[in-house]
Amino acid sequence: MKTKTEIILLVLKYLALIAAIGFSIECGTQLFYFVASLINPDWAKNGNEIERIWFHIHEYSTWYFVCAMSLAIAISGTKALIWYLIFGLLLKLQLKSPFSMLVTKKLATISYLLLGVWILMAFIGKTYGHYLAEPTGITLPAKYTGDEYFFIAGIVYIISQIFKRGIEMQEENSLTV
Repeated sequence: MKTKTEIILLVLKYLALIAAIGFSIECGTQLFYFVASLINPDWAKNGNEIERIWFHIHEYSTWYFVCAMSLAIAISGTKALIWYLIFGLLLKLQLKSPFSMLVTKKLATISYLLLGVWILMAFIGKTYGHYLAEPTGITLPAKYTGDEYFFIAGIVYIISQIFKRGIEMQEENSLTV
């Protein structure tokens, strides 16, 4: 009989896998339409999977379009990587001995990637959005704020430090016995 915690972790594991697959599909779709729009813009414009704002940018300047789409692809690719790492973390997590160096390293890596998403969205995205809006009058979608990723990165980093201290305490206990 599984405990309630084991069932919750199992559900979270599958939700993380679904999120990783979803962001991978989003990244792949953006990459596909990016390449397709460079080859044949008229065909790609008729695709339902991409926002129309990108084609307004493309009509103004191909270079602006390449930069904006590269930023969007980098953000969604990093999000997919984060969820894949969370799935891997949940696969390796054992309730009998949760404090392991592998879990601590994965948590730290996830926090650094979350910080990277925040930098991509908050600084690079906003700066490029202002840079793009001046000559074109086109504003990027509002989803590129990213402030929540900074907060989450801090929380995950704190949790990784707690796990690191837990490992140190386990080692001290094993030496004491």
